[in-house]
Amino acid sequence: MLLTRIFYAGVCIYWLLPMAAVADVSTSTGVSRTITGTTGADKIDPALPAFIKQVWAESPAVQGAQAAVEAARARRDGADRPLHNPSLGLDAERTDINTSTIGLTQTLDWSDKRGALVNIAKQEEQAVQAAFQEVRRSTALEALNALVDFSTAREMQKLAKHRMQLMQTLVDTATQRQAAGDMQALDMILAQVAYSEALMTQAEAESALSEAETALQAVSGLMQSRSQSSLQWPSLPGALALPSAQQTESTAFETLPRLAMLRSRVEAARARVSLAQKTGRIDPTLGIRAGKEDSATLLGLSLEIPLFVRNSFKAEARAASHEAIVEEQAYRDAYRRARAYFAGALARYQNTSRAWSVWLAAGQHAQREQMSLLNQLWQVGELSVTEYLIQAKQNIDTQEAATRLLGEARQAHFAWLAASNQVEHWLGLAQHDIETNSGESK
Repeated sequence: MLLTRIFYAGVCIYWLLPMAAVADVSTSTGVSRTITGTTGADKIDPALPAFIKQVWAESPAVQGAQAAVEAARARRDGADRPLHNPSLGLDAERTDINTSTIGLTQTLDWSDKRGALVNIAKQEEQAVQAAFQEVRRSTALEALNALVDFSTAREMQKLAKHRMQLMQTLVDTATQRQAAGDMQALDMILAQVAYSEALMTQAEAESALSEAETALQAVSGLMQSRSQSSLQWPSLPGALALPSAQQTESTAFETLPRLAMLRSRVEAARARVSLAQKTGRIDPTLGIRAGKEDSATLLGLSLEIPLFVRNSFKAEARAASHEAIVEEQAYRDAYRRARAYFAGALARYQNTSRAWSVWLAAGQHAQREQMSLLNQLWQVGELSVTEYLIQAKQNIDTQEAATRLLGEARQAHFAWLAASNQVEHWLGLAQHDIETNSGESK
C-alpha cells in the first residue's frame, strides 16, 4: 500500500504541475508578489553587467558600429561647409596691345542646397546612432542567451552526473543483494543496463556543456578554461518577476533602436526629395576681374546663370520621392512586426515565468520529498529494481524538465526585455541618448 501511494503521488506531481501553471494565469498579481518578495526576483549578479560591457568591448560588430557613428559625424561636419569654393583666374595677352587681368568668381548657393545636405547628414547620423544601439542590444541579447544555454547545459550535466551516481549505487546494492541470494539475475542485468544508459547520458551532457561553453566563448570573445568556467562566468537570476502594468503597455516597444533608425531614414529620404528639387534651381555665378590694357585700367563684372534646357533634373526628384515612399513603407512594416513581436514575447514570458513560480512554490519540494522517500524504501528493500528505476527516472526527468523550463523562462525574459528596449536598463547600464523622430504615422 505504501508503495502504491508513493507511485501515485509521483504521477500526480508530474501531471498536475502543468495544470497548476495554467490555473495560476488568472492570479498574476499574487504570483508576482510571491516571486519578488520571497525569492528576490531580478537580483542581478554584479559580474553580469561587467560581463556585457566586456562583450561590447570585444565585439567587432559593436566596434564597427561605433566607427560608423564617427564617420556619420564627420559627414555631418562636412555637409555644414559651404557648397562652392571661389575660383581665381589669371589672363595675360601680348600683342600690339599688352593685356593682363586677374579675376575672382563665386557660385552662390541660391536655393540653399547646403541646408538640405545638412539636414540629410543629421538624419543619417541619427540613423547610424540608432543602428549602433541596435547592435549593442542584439549583441547583449546574444550573449545573454548563450549564457542561458551554458547555464542550462551545466545544470543538465550535474543532473546527468547525479543520475549516474544513483545508478552506480543501484548496481552496488543489487550486487550485494544478489550475492546474498535476495535478487534475481534479471534484476541485476536491468540495473547494469540502467547504469550503462546513465553513463551514455552523462557523456552526452558533457558534450552539450562543451558545445554551450564554446558558443558562449565565441559570442563573448572571452576564452576561459573549463576549470575556471564555474567561477568566472557570471550567474543568472533564478527568480523572475512578472512585468508591471506600465511595462506591458502596447507602446513600450516604440523606443526600439531599429524603429528610431528607420524613422531617421524616412526623414533623410524626405530631405533628399527637397535636395533633388533644389538641384533643378539655378545657382548663379558672380565674377569680378581687374587688369590693364597698356596704360588703361580694366574693371569688369560677370554673371553666369545655368540654363536647364537639356536636363531639368525632374526625373531625379521623382526618383527621390519614390525612394522616400519605400522608406516609409519599410518603417510601417517594421513597426507592425515590432508590435507583434512585443506582444508575443510578453505572453511567452508571462507563461513561462508563472510556470516556473508554480514549480518553485510546490513542485520542487514535492520532488525532493519523493526522492528522499524513494531512497528510504529502496534501502529497506520495499522496492524492486524495476519499481525503483521507474520512479527514479521519473524524478530525474522532472528535474531536467524544470531545468529546461528555467532556461526557457530566462530566454523569454531576455526576449521581452529586448522587445521593449529594456536590456540595458535591466542590466543597470547607461544607454546613450538617441534622438528619435515621432512624426511618422504608424
